[in-house]
Amino acid sequence: MSTADNIEKARRSFETSFAEKKYYDVQTYDDEHLQRIMAALDIQDGFEVLDLGTGSGFLAFPLAQRYPESHFAGIDIVAQTLGNNTEKAKREDLTNLDFVCYEGTDLPFEDDMFDVIVTRYSLHHFPEIVKTFEEIARVLKPCGQLFISDPTPDQEDDGRFVDAYMQLKDDGHIKFYTKNEFIGLAGNAGLLLEGGFDTGIRFPRKSADAFRKISAGIDERIISRYEIQITGVEVFISLKVLNLSFRKGRIE
Repeated sequence: MSTADNIEKARRSFETSFAEKKYYDVQTYDDEHLQRIMAALDIQDGFEVLDLGTGSGFLAFPLAQRYPESHFAGIDIVAQTLGNNTEKAKREDLTNLDFVCYEGTDLPFEDDMFDVIVTRYSLHHFPEIVKTFEEIARVLKPCGQLFISDPTPDQEDDGRFVDAYMQLKDDGHIKFYTKNEFIGLAGNAGLLLEGGFDTGIRFPRKSADAFRKISAGIDERIISRYEIQITGVEVFISLKVLNLSFRKGRIE
């Protein structure tokens, strides 16, 4: 499948999910996780901050509220959702928050524009991940911070069963990355790891029959690592989430 097709698949799925206001946002909402991410971001007055893959603005809105002297841009491919976000920002008088729609590959910003870039639960949908990191590095200022929060495959899952599981939902999932893979992708773009922490997420998908098909022949040990449970038509899965902070350039 082409890059454009993958991006369009993700766009359609997430426009629907965000419009329903009961699926993706509900599954991924975690106030404790939000607070930990916000505490890990090095934001100062006057900073330019980019929320990459902002969706419904889970990060962008509370960040703009907490740092009124900094400017925030939320970028995504979901035009209708971003329009709703813009209206919400106006209602809440958040003049330091803007939303930008793009085509999913090249970031429509100048070089060295942002002091901080944060992305939560989105990088596994990017079909050109190397290009994505190159673009992040291009628009990030020297010594700027990149903060990534994304689920990761279990260390025993060499065959990436979890990616096949995630692709049961037609939402453009490409793959989850290990910590070492993220370090390599970032390092090749000139971004160096400076720290991080692990969290977790557990959520259902309505795909019990399809799950049984793809799990046939999979080592039960792998299934158990994800604490998978079937309840009716829903399959619950647990994933570790990587929360990694990188810097552009040398870390002193």
